[in-house]
Amino acid sequence: MSQSKGIRVFILGAGCSAECGYPPGTGFATHLEDFVREIPNQCPTVKQSVTDTLNLLKELPRMETLDQLARHVDKKFRDWESAQGIVIADGKELSRRQALTDKQIRDAKIATSAMFLAKEPKARETGLPRYRQFITEVFGGPPCEIAVRETDCHVLTFNYDRLFEIAFLESFPDYDASRGFLYGKDALNSAFNPDFGCCSVVQPVPDRFCFLKLHGSAGWWAKRDNETGERRCWPSGPLKALSLVEIEKSIPKQRGVFGWEPLITFPHERQLSREFFKSNEKSIGYAWAPYTDAVWKHAADVVANATEVKVVGYSFNPIDSRYMVNELLNKTTCQKVVIQNKDVETVRKNLASYTQLRGRLEFDPTPF
Repeated sequence: MSQSKGIRVFILGAGCSAECGYPPGTGFATHLEDFVREIPNQCPTVKQSVTDTLNLLKELPRMETLDQLARHVDKKFRDWESAQGIVIADGKELSRRQALTDKQIRDAKIATSAMFLAKEPKARETGLPRYRQFITEVFGGPPCEIAVRETDCHVLTFNYDRLFEIAFLESFPDYDASRGFLYGKDALNSAFNPDFGCCSVVQPVPDRFCFLKLHGSAGWWAKRDNETGERRCWPSGPLKALSLVEIEKSIPKQRGVFGWEPLITFPHERQLSREFFKSNEKSIGYAWAPYTDAVWKHAADVVANATEVKVVGYSFNPIDSRYMVNELLNKTTCQKVVIQNKDVETVRKNLASYTQLRGRLEFDPTPF
């Protein structure tokens, strides 16, 4: 990476993918209702997860997003646990409530992952013009090996979708996915190292382009060995569009405490993980935690060293914006942070209380 050019960092939010049919947080329930009608009976895991998540949302009509739903479910369990005192006498009830909480959050993640994967075929049909244009802005053009080595950019995203990766693969036909690992250090440098069919989490290579998915991704899975505590990951790339039946088959059969979990991290989980890491200097026990800790640490480093920061399509929703500002934007030393969002007034309002950013923000209403 050429240091003489400076370092540009792009931070992507849901607005970047809305044109391709992906929902912003507040439209998630409507998209799930449409999605469940498309799911054939040959996809029992997907159908059950989506159905159960929708039923839970109907019981809690104030919940506008799955982020809110997951936080509510987790808080309900933790409040009950705290109310029991230091010693919980009813171990069976504790286990039942913990298992139910874990299942409800896992169902929400499987529903999210499956729906986002199912949207990829239609998204590909659009040609992804804006993502392709963005890829050109970040990398220039082929050959891929030189482009990822020489770019002065990093890309951080809050999105679960894989549109950036799809556009990357289509923009670099010279990239040979059969010989390299898309999320490895020689390509997207996304904090994974391939190892015997799975992946281990590593810190991204410094001073080189990185693409970090701050809340994980659709199609990614993580597993914790309960004897050794070792965490393994399975981050699949979008090498081809998948049918719903193929999405069903891609879901690991062993899930839960002794199996695979979706490598999707809801905001309240990531906040818990980061607080635990700062206090204990190690990751919390969840399967997804090492990845979350690795990418947020590296994201803070690249933002701190950036000469330009642009936040694109991120609404600064109050459920997560405080942590985003404190852990990322507050690390910036550059004089200007560009906020690109077509709904400037809403974003400006959501940022009004962050006095530490005043005088440094520039707003751009241009859509992604």
